[in-house]
Order: sequence, then structure tokens, then C-alpha cells
Amino acid sequence: MAGRTASVVVPTLDAKRVGALLASLDGGDHQTIVIDNGSPGDEVAAVCAEHGAEVVRSATNVGYSAAVNLGVERAEGEAIVLLNDDCVCDQGFVERISTRLDPAAGIAMAAGVMRDWADQTRIDSAGMELDSTLLVFDYLNGEPLSALERVDRDPIGPSAAAAAFERAAFVDVGGFDERLFAYWEDVDLVLRLRREGYRCALAADAQGVHEHSATLRSGSARKNYLMGFGRGYVLRKWGVLTPRRVAPTILAEVALCAGQLAFDRTAAGISGRLRGYRAARGSEPYPEALLAREGTDRGLVAELRRRARRRRRLRRRSPAPRQLRTLAVFHLADTSGPSRSLERELAWLASQGALDVVLPADGSVGEALPEQATVLLRDYEALTLPRARGGSLSQLRRMIAEVGEFRRLIRERRPSMIVAVTSMLPAVSLAARLERVPVLVYCGELFDRGYGAGPVRALAGRELARLTGLLASGLIACSEVVAGQFDRLPPGAVEVVYPPHDARYGEGEGGAVRGAYGISAEAPCLVSVGYLTEGRGQDVLIRAMPEILEQFPDARYLIVGDPFPRPQDIAYRQYLVGLIAQLKLQRSIILAGHHEDIADVYAAGDVIVNPARFNEPFGRVPFEAAIAGKPAVVTRVGAIPELLVEGESALIVEPDDPPALAAAVIRLLSDRELAATLVAGAREIIDSQLTPAHSLAGFQRSVAWTLSS
Repeated sequence: MAGRTASVVVPTLDAKRVGALLASLDGGDHQTIVIDNGSPGDEVAAVCAEHGAEVVRSATNVGYSAAVNLGVERAEGEAIVLLNDDCVCDQGFVERISTRLDPAAGIAMAAGVMRDWADQTRIDSAGMELDSTLLVFDYLNGEPLSALERVDRDPIGPSAAAAAFERAAFVDVGGFDERLFAYWEDVDLVLRLRREGYRCALAADAQGVHEHSATLRSGSARKNYLMGFGRGYVLRKWGVLTPRRVAPTILAEVALCAGQLAFDRTAAGISGRLRGYRAARGSEPYPEALLAREGTDRGLVAELRRRARRRRRLRRRSPAPRQLRTLAVFHLADTSGPSRSLERELAWLASQGALDVVLPADGSVGEALPEQATVLLRDYEALTLPRARGGSLSQLRRMIAEVGEFRRLIRERRPSMIVAVTSMLPAVSLAARLERVPVLVYCGELFDRGYGAGPVRALAGRELARLTGLLASGLIACSEVVAGQFDRLPPGAVEVVYPPHDARYGEGEGGAVRGAYGISAEAPCLVSVGYLTEGRGQDVLIRAMPEILEQFPDARYLIVGDPFPRPQDIAYRQYLVGLIAQLKLQRSIILAGHHEDIADVYAAGDVIVNPARFNEPFGRVPFEAAIAGKPAVVTRVGAIPELLVEGESALIVEPDDPPALAAAVIRLLSDRELAATLVAGAREIIDSQLTPAHSLAGFQRSVAWTLSS
């Protein structure tokens, strides 16, 4: 696999866990090797095939050390990146940790930073530190993430949960010692690499989330035995028990084993230590110079306190996501941006336990849900600004009733978490708070809409943002500009997750759509997609059409979408009908209504236009158009300029400017080379930031935060 510089190696027994990890790694230019360590069935292979990972299958569980060595034999990269299957990585993890390796400078190891699954404001591990008895502890464990800005030293070595090694150095020192089935193999390897003069660098920007002890669980007899075996093995192999060190070492081991007897009610750690000590041979010199220079003796009492604090955090940890029962509440029953953005995420939630989806009516959203989901219909409405006198009081009464209804629903379904798929349903978050259930809010709204936003609406938006911040346990924002509305929430509570885009928009057949509306194959066709509402600005392109028709007399404008079932939007559709008649454009403009298969609509167009005058929270249209191979003209509103660049990935004009819109459309219809450039530029953004894998990984991080709140 020429050109790949890193190979990821992941041993696993759990298809669900490794699937979440692989999803977070999708899109990177690296080799991924999964060692199926004796799992039953073909689930691991199926998950790996979905993400393009190679599989090395072992008939039996050969242990972590032997499994990694098997993967390294297959690895083709210069760097070996090791990850536990109970991790979910941030975007670019593999590339960032690999670039910290610099063998010429003696750096053959790099340590990634894993945040705690139960509290993502804190560090689970940033590598390892050792005391004079070779007792290991995770570097910076329990420290806030801000500690990374203050650290002035690197760890002695990386934890195998998130590590990078120069492949040649790993192989030269013999890889992992396979007599260590699991645990302490990384300590032994690091000591051998340090003996050869290699150092470790902290890769502070290579981060992820680690569900510590997800495989064997903290305090289990099996884990205590394996940890004890590794401890006894290392004590003898590395000559720790000399007359000078025997007393403090034995004292520490007695204290640790006594804690396991008292709290875990198992003596497995004692028997493990004895068997590990007998299995080892004293073949390595004690690393006195290394520990004198980089060891971290804090004293036995301080070390035991640190371990006790960590054990308490693990005991308090929320249930793992695979045990979830989720209640997801939508504000619309028909397909919309949020429902399309969360398709894969809802399927993941359903696979972790149980998923109940609440809708305000029958609609197309229910058709796209995973088979395992249970659909529940209830009577509720999204919050809107009252227009009639007395509307505020009426809306308040309705919201109080909805809070009561959602509380009854929560008691009936007993979810472990609620996902509110909008910030416009505060009744859901309030009911969740009252029932003490964590709520994750997916916010796809900008409260400052710009166009048509008077002082009352602006004030209402600020108050709704404040209320959402008070009630939500975690929040997903569809863009940075949306996230900026919640600047009072603590770091880590708001996760920016750009909506994912996939290949289905490139599979449309435009001929049928053109035929249905009498548009010839040669006629230039402009398309806009979205609900009919004044903020979407379909009238702006209608006003631009006379100028476009001067250059392209056969051009057609296909307006796809229906109005929201609100009086102002129904009236806006009637306004569009009148405007088309007033400008005598009935032959050139088609109000097509709702189309379920948007891919066919995009395929029918030559230029996709999004003439919005209100602030777009994200703006999916130009990216969906690029997947379909079509260039886009958009307006400079909201989050549109956040990813798109004028002249490189779209043509961007000011809102409410028909002449500028007409000029941009004419330019694209006249310049096919420019059109191709814009499509390629938008596709680069999609491939680097808008993949389903990136979205799912961000969603999983936000779920972990929410459960820990």
C-alpha cells in the first residue's frame, strides 16, 4: 500500500466497540488492521468490511500482546499506531500522533491523549509515568484538559491504549513480550526502547475518548489477576527487588492487594503476582538512570490516593453506550436537515440497546428510522414566536401541558438518555430535568435569523439559548456559528458536528424530473431546494429570472419544496404565484412542491441555487449539489462562509440582491470549467470534514459527555 506512512493495529473481541472506533478513523490515509481475537461469528469481519479495515482472524484469544505482534507483522507503515477498541478518536488522530515520531532525533514513541469517557473535561491518559518500583500510572490522569497547556515534560512512554511506535524500533527490540497476556506489556516494551536510547513525545493534539476498563471492567477478578501477573512479571524481569527497594515495593504491593480484597472481594491480584513472578526471568538491568532522571516518586500514600480517586470515578461511571435506552424527540414528522443528519447516529443508538422515537404526527421521518426503533406519536408543537395578542399566554399553557405529557412518557419508557432533535422544544428538556434524565440537544437553529428579526425575536432567541444551556446536559451544534450561541456552557459540553453527506445524492436520474415538467434536455435548469418560506428567498431568484432569460431564453427555474403548515408560509407561496404571474414567468418557473428523491432533482439541474436571506445554521444544499456534480450559487448568510470559499467551492453573493444572483448564475451557465472547479472544491470539503464517520464520532463523544453529566 504505497504512500501510507501509518498502520493502525487494533485487537478486539467486540464488533460493536470496534465499529465505533473504526467509524472515528474513517477518511484517514492509513492502513487499519483489526485482530479478531477469537470472537464468535463473523460480526467483526462485517464491521471491518464496512470501514475498509483488514482483518487478521485468530481461532482463539491469544492475548493482547500476541495479537498486536500479529498485526505488526502485516503492517506496511513506517509508524505503528496502537488503539484499544474501547476508544473513539477525534478527527486526524492517526496523522497527528504519527507525525510526532522522529527516529533521527531519537523519538520512536508518541503518546496520544485520551479523555475520560465519563467526564470529557478530564484526561484519562496521556502516556505513562513510573516510580522507583516500576509501579505505573497514567500520566496526567484526572487532570483537566487545560493541564496540557502547562506540561513541561513528556511521559516516559505511551500507554498501549493510544500509542505510536516507529515500526523498525518496535521490531528491533522484539515487540511485545507474549508471555504477558494483557496488561504491563506496554511498560515492558517502553523500558526496552528506553534502554536503547529512544524517547517518547507527547502528542497533545492527538486526542480521543477512552472508556477505561470497558473490556474486563474495573475491579473484576479477571482484570485483577492479569494486572497482578504483569506486575509480578515485571518486578522480576527488571530486577526491582534488590535489598534497597524490596521494603517499599512489598509495602506498596500489600497495600494494593489489601485494597482489592476489601473493595473487589477477590484475591486474584495476589495469585496473579505470584504466578507472574515465577514465570519471569531476571534478564533486564534495573533502569536506575532513567528513573533517577524521569521517575515520579510521590510516596505510597499519595499514589494510593490517586488510585482510589480513579477507582471511585470508574465506579460512578454511567452505563456504557451499548446499554442505552434512548428517547429521541423530533419537532417535525417529515424529512428535514436534522433527520437526514442523524440517520446513522440513530441506527447506532438503536444498536446500543433500545431506541424510542417520538414524532408529532405520521410522516416521512418514520420511514427512514432503523428497524429496531419504536415510533411513538404525541401531540406537541415546536416553539414559535406568538403573532396574535394573547398568544404568549396560550403558548405558555400549551408548554406546561407538554411538559406534563413528556414527563409521563419518560416515566413510561424509562430512558437512560433523551435526544431532543431541536432546541425549539424546551418542554422536552424541562421534562427531562424534572425527571433527572440527561438530555442531549441537537441544535440546528440560529436564533439570530438576521432577516426579519426584530428586537422581540432577538430577545426571545437569546433567552431560548440561555434556557437551552441551563437545561441541556450536552449539546450538538451543526456549525461553529450555531455553537457560538452557547458560549456560557462549560468546555466540552458543546460539540460541533457538521452534518454528514454521502454518495446517494450522486445517484439521481434527472431525465424523469425534466420530463415530468416539460423541461427539454438542452434547456438550462436552475434548481432550489427547501421549504417555501420568505427566509429561503425563492422570490429573489424569481426576480433575477428576467435578466437570466435575456442570456438564456430557454432557462427554467424549478422550485422544489412546500411551505411549512403555518399561515405566513402558506401566504408566501401564494405571493410567489402572484409574483410569477406579475413578471409573466409562468412558462419559465415551476412550483414543483415536495420531492422525496432529492437526488433526482439535483440531477435534473445545471446550477443549484440557495438564495436564502435569513442566516443559515449550516447550509446543506451546496454540498449535496457537489455530490451530484452540480455547482452552487449561495448567499453570504449565517454559517455559509464557514466552510465555503468564494470562487473555490461556490459562488457566494450578498442576500436579497437579484442582479448579483443573476450575474452569478449566468457566469456558471457560461463557464463549464468554473463549474467543475467549484464542484471539486466542495467535494474536498465533504471528504475532509463532512463524512458520516466524522459525524458519528462527534455524536458519540457528545453522548459520552451527556451520560457523564
